[in-house]
This record gives sequence, structure tokens and C-alpha cells, in this order.
Amino acid sequence: MKFKKMSYIYVLVIILMFSTIVNAVEIMTLDDIKTGMKGFAKTVFHGYEVEEFPIEILDIVEDQGLNTDLILFKASGEQIEKAGGIAAGMSGSPVYINGKLIGAIGYGWPLSNHRYGLITPIEEMLKLFETTPEKNQGKSPSINLKTPLFISGMRGRAFNRMKDSFEGFGFEVMQGGGSSSVKSNGHSLEPGSAIAVQLVRGDINVASIGTLTYQDNERILAFGHPFNNKGNVEYLLSRAYINGIIPGLETPFKLGSVTDELLGLIEVDRGAGIAGRLNKYPKIIPLRVKVNDKDRNKTNVVNVQIVKDEDLLTSLITNVSLQSLDATLDRIGKGTARVNYKITGKGLPDLGVERNNVFYSRNDIAAVSLYEIYNIIDIITSNPFKKVELIDVKLDIEVENIDNVALIQEAKVLNESIKPGDRLEVEVTIRPYRQEPFVKTVFIDLPEDMNPGYASLMIDGGLTGESYQTIPEEGMEQEESNQAIIGGYKDLESILEDFLERPKNNELILQVYPGYPMATVGNQSTNSEADVDSNLEENIQDENNTADLEKNNNETDKENLLDDELIEEDEEIKQLYPTEYVLEGSLSLDINVEEKDGAEKDGAEIVQENKPAAE
Repeated sequence: MKFKKMSYIYVLVIILMFSTIVNAVEIMTLDDIKTGMKGFAKTVFHGYEVEEFPIEILDIVEDQGLNTDLILFKASGEQIEKAGGIAAGMSGSPVYINGKLIGAIGYGWPLSNHRYGLITPIEEMLKLFETTPEKNQGKSPSINLKTPLFISGMRGRAFNRMKDSFEGFGFEVMQGGGSSSVKSNGHSLEPGSAIAVQLVRGDINVASIGTLTYQDNERILAFGHPFNNKGNVEYLLSRAYINGIIPGLETPFKLGSVTDELLGLIEVDRGAGIAGRLNKYPKIIPLRVKVNDKDRNKTNVVNVQIVKDEDLLTSLITNVSLQSLDATLDRIGKGTARVNYKITGKGLPDLGVERNNVFYSRNDIAAVSLYEIYNIIDIITSNPFKKVELIDVKLDIEVENIDNVALIQEAKVLNESIKPGDRLEVEVTIRPYRQEPFVKTVFIDLPEDMNPGYASLMIDGGLTGESYQTIPEEGMEQEESNQAIIGGYKDLESILEDFLERPKNNELILQVYPGYPMATVGNQSTNSEADVDSNLEENIQDENNTADLEKNNNETDKENLLDDELIEEDEEIKQLYPTEYVLEGSLSLDINVEEKDGAEKDGAEIVQENKPAAE
């Protein structure tokens, strides 16, 4: 038994040694590279097949970004001539001299002779395997051979919004060919193979196609320049199929498709390229968007997986959702939408938040219906308090081409007198769009300790109270709005609580704002500014009385102000009533809250009216 065990260990050691020899690649450092040397590079021109093409070293270009030297070369050969030179998507193509790896094609120049380019030395790329965050943070030259970012499954304005977003990061954004069903049978993954770095995977794909440079067992290097220069990342790594190389005046580019073959993850994205691991996969966020067009009885469900990059999440989730809506509705226009969203994540209250709301737009219901999901994802990803690990996002959106909107036209307080602790009875006239108005009677309770005096009763529609139009245009600066949202808060939980408790667009909002407390002079109280002035004139003749009066008034005002703050913060006088309509309009009524033992005054004719917009 001992002999068999030792034999097994011996065989295992031999296998491991052989595996290391197979994967080992000799390298040639920059010091040994001379002008005039010739070699070859490897890349895919079509399909999965890796082909070679000749290169010649022209010179060493020194100091191309924080002491980084690059290698100037010229490419040649039949395939290069046919393609019109080095193409975007060849980034990462390994280059060999005398059978030794010297680096990867990484840079070129637009509107030039595309046979010329720059190679990133392999010794710089190998440093990417070092995981210390502060290492390899060098900037890449501004002449990098742009890696094409392909977006498939999107069109129209959703594609244009996504395009604008990524072009801000320096990508060359193009319509992609979708997900390829062509299998890579007989074509093993090797240096020179086409790979894809994916940000979105599924019914919609957002991916950048480049070339594998180096493989050491399950560790890989690629691109020869940064993808997004984000440092330590978790991006999806997949196999890519190349449809062909498209010649171009500015630069040729590889047209490719992402395959179903998920390889692993990219975990480093720095100046010299990207590094990752095979058979190890990143944590992703599943997004499901279900859209039901009630007018055409049509339902679409879009499922994607999105990488966990806080800088990209709001844009990716919003634009994938917008594409889902536009594809289902096949129109841009008015309508009413009922939206339910559920977001699950570690760090959220009770591991998740859920809300439903109703939206209306006369011009663009698809964009308006995404307003809240845009804002809540933006709050979660940009909050300064803690990192939230999103687990799952679900949206259910039902759209109907109806004008389910109404105006708050008139309101009247029915109480004959109003005292602290009373229940206000309010008659609200609501006029649906192009229909006859109807009356709704609602109530709001006043607190027992409310100060007597004049107060304001605000009657709002949820849509008016929210004061929004649509999701922001891509690229608009959101920092100021984010700062406004988090201002005064001490944690994420309180921000989300307030956000989720905001009135819904179909809710009638009644809110009482207490006025200033009645000024007190001696033992008398008054609501009249003239009475206050008169009493002050009588007392001002005596400096001592004046000093005492100011002291008493200051103390009284301070106490009353504290009482008001308590009512405003802890006892908000507010009542919500759901309706069948998205409500527009706002009314304000002045009410007189009497002392409990005061004389009664008639409040029945406290009325305000909104006129409907011209039809």
C-alpha cells in the first residue's frame, strides 16, 4: 500500500512538471530587443483560427507614460494587406522573436498608415499578476489602439444613450453582431485567440473584443493596454467569434460576436493591459425587466447579467430597462405606467427594498416610468455611508395608452370651526382629463398640542409634489443632486426610508403647516400685528419694562419655536389618500385654529380653485 501511494505521488509530480513545461513560454526582455529584428504576431482574422503575420522591429520608443517604454514595429503579410493594417480588436495579439514572447500589440494611430504600431513589453504586462493595488497604475499613451466596445440587442435612443456614456470613457462604441452560436469545436484557447470582456451578458450584450496575449495555467494576460483603467475589477471573460475585419479610414476594426462560452473573470485592469483567471467567475447582478403593453396584449421579458461596477450600474440598468420598454411598446408617446421594482442586496434594510408607483406622461411614458429606478440605484451606488452588494434587481412595468391623469380643481374645508385636536373634513373636487369632475371627501387630524392661530392646508397631487419630468440625459452631472439627496442624513437606511415613503403619483396629499404662534404680551394674546405694536408702544416708555418684555418674548418665542420644530419633525401633520388617477395640481388654504375655549368662527367658506389647462 505504501509503494502504491508513493507511485501515485511520483506520477502526479511528473504530470505537474510536464504541465508547467507545456504552459511555460520563454520571454525576451526590452534590453535584448534590437532595431531590425523580425518575428511574427498571432491573432484571429476570422472565426476562431489563430493565424500568424510578419512584423519587424523599427525602434524602442522611450518614456511613453511613467517610465514605460514601447516597441515601434511594422506589420506585413497577406492578411494585414487585406485588412488595411492593424485593426482595433488586435489589441493583445502576442508578438514573438526567435520563438520568444516580447509583448503584445497595444497602440496605433488613427488616420495614418495602419501597418505601424506599438508593442507593450511583456515584462510590463507580467507585473499585472502582482495584486498590490498601488502597483501598475501607470497611464497609457493617448494613442492607444481603441478596443471596440460592441453593444448588441439595443437600438435607437437606448443604444445612443449607452454609446454616449461609454464614449466618455474613451471607447469606440459600435453595434455588435449579437451572441454567436458558432461553436469553437477543435479550436482550443491559446495566445492569439479572440476574447471578450463583458459588462452585460444575456438578452443584451455589452462587450469589448480583444486578443489573448499570455496563458500560464489558469492565469491570463490580454489587450496590452487598459480596458477602462479601473485597477482591481470583476468583469466577465468570454470567448469571442470574429466575423471579419472591416477596413476603415480612421482605423480598421474586428467585427466580432460574444459566444456562450464563459471563460472566467478579469480581475486587473491597468496601464499595461488586463489580467484574469480562467474557470473563476465574478459575482454578477441579475436584472430582469418584464414589460406588458396592455393595448397590444404583448409581453416581453429581458434577462441580463451585469457586472458589479458602481460607476456603470445606474447607466447600465436604466438603459437596459429603457430598451426593454421601447422594444415592447414600439413607440414613443403618452400613456400611463404601473411600475413595481424590487432590489435585493447585502447592506439594504431587510436585505431589500420594494416599491410600486403609477406614472403618467403626455410625451414619453417609457422614459418617465424609469425615473424612480434611476434615482434609487443612483442613491445606492453613490451613497457615502457604506457599500451595498447588490444581489438582484427586478422590474415589472405595465403600460397603457390612456390619459389616466386628473387635476385637483377645487378644495373646501367643511368644518364650522377648527380647534387643536379636531379632524378637518375637506371636500376636494377632482377633474379627470377630458371628463366630468367628481368630489372626494377626505380627513386630516390636527394634533392636540397644536398652537392656535393661522395655519396653511396644502393639497397636492403626487405628480406635482414630485416635480420631475424624466430620467436625466446620459452624461448629465448628477453630483449636485446626489449631494442634495444625502444632505442632512447620517446613514443610508434613513435616505432609503424617506425615499420609499414619498407620496406616490396617484396619491392625494393633505398636509398642514402650522403658522407662527400668537405673540404674547403680558397676560394677553393676539393674532393682530397692530395689537402687538400698540402694546409694545405702551411698554416702551419704561426701559425696565421693555427689557423684561423682550426677555419674556424671547423665552416664549424660543419655547414655541421648539414646539413647532417638534411638530414638524416628529409629528408631521400629513395624510395620504390613494386614487385611481395620477394627480396634478396644488392648492393652499388658510385656516384659523382657535383656542379650545375661544369663540367659534365660521370656516365653511375656505375655498380655493385650480382652473384646468386648456384642452
